[in-house]
Amino acid sequence: MKIGEWDELGRARAVLQRQIGELKADEYATHVTVNPDSGRLRVFVATDVGLLNYTYSPAGADPEGPWILRGEVHRWASVRGLRLQTDAQLDESTDTLQEIWRMVAEDPKIDLAVTSEAGQRAIDGLLAFARACLMHAP
Repeated sequence: MKIGEWDELGRARAVLQRQIGELKADEYATHVTVNPDSGRLRVFVATDVGLLNYTYSPAGADPEGPWILRGEVHRWASVRGLRLQTDAQLDESTDTLQEIWRMVAEDPKIDLAVTSEAGQRAIDGLLAFARACLMHAP
């Protein structure tokens, strides 16, 4: 999935798209996680330049105050310990598939997980991002 397909981004979407444009980077795939308690976002963008790692959170202690988007670029050569893991279980009596996909990296620290309960769109989003990362990381 690309930045434009993530509804969770809200007002950060335009800033992210502008920064990627200013960097003259080609976006391969994006993954967004939302902290359900605080609303803080973690945004990963796989690009031709490298892996962009953003956080979007309150600038201070007040969650109703201004928010700040902070990011850094990790060159693909510096991404370490990247792996994709999966577990799947089929209930033969109901033909129901329960699965979990996890993409993990040691540096930068990444631990993304999606289960079948989140729906096929969530799984597709994680797998598109993982595929882009796996194709470009050493």
